[in-house]
Amino acid sequence: MPGAGERPNLLVVMADQLGAHVIDRDEGWLDTPHLDRLRREGAEFVRAYVTFPLCVPSRASMLTGRMPHEVGIGGNRPGGAASPEPGARADSLGHLLTAAGYECAYAGKWHATQASAPPDAGFDVLRPFGDRGLADACAEWLSARADAAQPFLLVASFDDPHTICEYARRQPMPYGDVDPGDPRDAPPLPANFEPAPFEPEAVRFEKRAAQQVYGTDDYTHDDWRSYRAAYRRLVERADAYLGRLLDALDEAGLTDSTLVVFTSDHGDGDASHRWNQKTALFEECVRVPLIARGPGVAAGTRHELASVGLDLMPTLLATAGATTPDGLRGIQLPLGAGEPPASDRVIAVETRFERADPPLTRGRALYRGRYKYTVYSWGRHREQLHDLRADPGEQRNLAVESAFDPVRDEMRAALLDWCRQTDDRDFLKLVPLPAGTPGAVHDEIFAVPY
Repeated sequence: MPGAGERPNLLVVMADQLGAHVIDRDEGWLDTPHLDRLRREGAEFVRAYVTFPLCVPSRASMLTGRMPHEVGIGGNRPGGAASPEPGARADSLGHLLTAAGYECAYAGKWHATQASAPPDAGFDVLRPFGDRGLADACAEWLSARADAAQPFLLVASFDDPHTICEYARRQPMPYGDVDPGDPRDAPPLPANFEPAPFEPEAVRFEKRAAQQVYGTDDYTHDDWRSYRAAYRRLVERADAYLGRLLDALDEAGLTDSTLVVFTSDHGDGDASHRWNQKTALFEECVRVPLIARGPGVAAGTRHELASVGLDLMPTLLATAGATTPDGLRGIQLPLGAGEPPASDRVIAVETRFERADPPLTRGRALYRGRYKYTVYSWGRHREQLHDLRADPGEQRNLAVESAFDPVRDEMRAALLDWCRQTDDRDFLKLVPLPAGTPGAVHDEIFAVPY
């Protein structure tokens, strides 16, 4: 353990497209001994959400502690001046920890916005984008710091299990194909496999409009089961990468002095709602692992609501004794056995589907307590309300039931307040206004009609 006044090393291990449901609901269908070890020895946030279920905007949040729309990023596609490189900001993670005296290195997938980390992001670029050889390079880097006096931050960012995208499209997989095996030996279809009654029209439209991306339009039930098996083999591959890094810490004598954080930039539909890929606001796409182990962490601690994009940076900065920028909405997550985050905390997720032809479908999801409130920008049943304790698979849309109108109005008001507080102009005019909203508020929102 670090001595009094010593600052811990920081190791952030990121997977890509790894949904939390895979490791918390899939007993018997995958083998992840290293993630299992990290969960036993660390603290876990069992309802951790990304700020946007897509690579670039989600990663931009993690680097800045801000919502994607606050840093001008609304998707993966480059947008010139409208999509600035977040790592170039002086108040981004690498620059702040470098200024605080940390040696900062980045290895692997950056994708915020470039594929590999740029030279002005506040990190030494240890390895470019690509999983081949990445774990070994990171392990060697860690071994070289066994006796270093300067604390470090290493971000090891892996691409798998994102390569499930190539599998779905029947394309070669960049780091080697995986064998899903016989469909009869594959995981069963999820309980929420079929689209729910009153599901948003917009999400089904978007999947049909981009089949060259999704690749599952003609999938049979067995195809979906094979997809789920292949996804789990890729998660196991990502788990092996994590294991290589944990072993390197052990071998270098750095385990007790290093805070390890494991997370992902978004999840994968994994056949729920007949959905694969990401972008939609389904739980499988937006909820990801968030596990921490190391100095000051109480083993076995389980907490509820967290925002990976907003909370990761202030947590790392506070752990390092670095200054946290003004204006961040995230919190320092409780890693010990102390008080959990406030039960009435509001967490927001945003999304936008990318196609050649606008207008583009947008959406916002809001979490508070047991309820999740989702609104898409157009279409039938664009407003969704789910009680996640009673209905974790999002099969019963309470927004169509009058008994839940008071809850729906509370969530409408909370979303309206969130959009106004964060200057979310792209969605403000699309928020269903709660009953009793003063006319002055309506007129303010629509002062410019379009």
